Formats: sequence, structure tokens, C-alpha cells
Amino acid sequence: MFLEGKIKTYNEERGFGFIEIAGESKDLFFHIKDFPNKNMPPKVGESLKFLIVEDQGKFKADNIVRLDVKINQPNQKFNERKVPTGNRSKRKTDRQGFDFLGLIFTVVIVGVFIIIFVPMIYGKFQRAHLANQPATATGITNGIYTCDGRTTCTSMTSRDEARWFIRNCPGTKMDGNNDGEPCENDSRW
Repeated sequence: MFLEGKIKTYNEERGFGFIEIAGESKDLFFHIKDFPNKNMPPKVGESLKFLIVEDQGKFKADNIVRLDVKINQPNQKFNERKVPTGNRSKRKTDRQGFDFLGLIFTVVIVGVFIIIFVPMIYGKFQRAHLANQPATATGITNGIYTCDGRTTCTSMTSRDEARWFIRNCPGTKMDGNNDGEPCENDSRW
């Protein structure tokens, strides 16, 4: 059972001292090697909690707990770790610092979003913008097709030509649902 007492004397050169226990007539011996945190020397009057053990026929204090000393850890809030319980394979640890795998995962997700969704969204807005303009011959060409004022599926010679027209020419009326696929009801192709 743990008892409490106060340091009555301490000889720093020799590393030992005596503890005064309330209600006891004899003082109890202690040695510095039984103290936690040996970097901070014991001080007379300091409160302690300890066990009494027998060592070579004499009683001494052991498992000493310093009640008046508070240990301040630098950056304590960043070094706190939860004590894991349960199965070792299911333990979670609080990891502070750089998470390289998380960064790679984030970059991949953002890259996929940019590669897939940005062109799709941009194409939808571009098609809607062109469809709202009046149909005119603009002279825009790709070497095969030319914006020449045609606006309907019946005036197109192929589905590829209709796709090029809805992406590049104003005033087309070939993509009713703005999904980028023209002439969906035309069975010619």
C-alpha cells in the first residue's frame, strides 16, 4: 500500500535522504536511484508517495512518486498519443506530420476529376453557348468541315460532321438534350 510523506533531509553529495511519515516516529530512508526523473534533485519539504520495501534487512522507500513536481513536456499537445487497447492489428495511432500516401491519393483524385469532368463541363457550356447564337456562316474550318450556316441533322452528311458542327458552329439545332451527341432520333447513321 502506498504511503505519503515529506522529505525531511537530503544529502545531495551522497544521493540519499530521509522521509518523514505522518504518525510515525522513525523516518524512512530513500536513495536517489529510486526516484523518477533523476535530473531534478529532491528538495526538503517535497511531498512524496511511496511503498516501503525491505532491502538487506533495512526498510526503505521504493516506487517513489513525486507529488509536488509537474512534468512539463515541450509541445505536449503535439506529442499526446492515445493509449491503444484491444487487438494490435486494429490499433489506431495519432500520427502527426506529413502523410505522403494521403497526398498522393488527393493528387490522383483531383487529377481524375480534372481529366474527366472539366472537359465534359466545358463542352456542355460551349455547346449551349453556340446553340444560343444565330446561325451564320463563320468560315471556321478544320480542313474537312466548315461552319457554313447549316443547323439541322438533315443537312449533315455524317454523324461526325454533326458532332463537329455542334462543338464549333453557332445556332445548331441538332442536340436537343445538350449531351454532346447530335441527331439521336435520326436513323440514317
